[in-house]
Amino acid sequence: MDLLTGILATTFLAGGVLALAAMGEVLAERVGVVNLGAEGLMAMGAITGVATVAAVPSPALGFA
Repeated sequence: MDLLTGILATTFLAGGVLALAAMGEVLAERVGVVNLGAEGLMAMGAITGVATVAAVPSPALGFA
């Protein structure tokens, strides 16, 4: 049961971030701008942050 609770908690945490990106995309489309790569931009930002932390010993640079 503890594993299921952990999976659900992680799902809700990750889903919240994706919901924020989706709301930003909806707002952009209401204004008239079409951005098809919102989720891809978030993924590339996450990959870049992880690669930076792996290459440089300072974890603070992963957030920059």
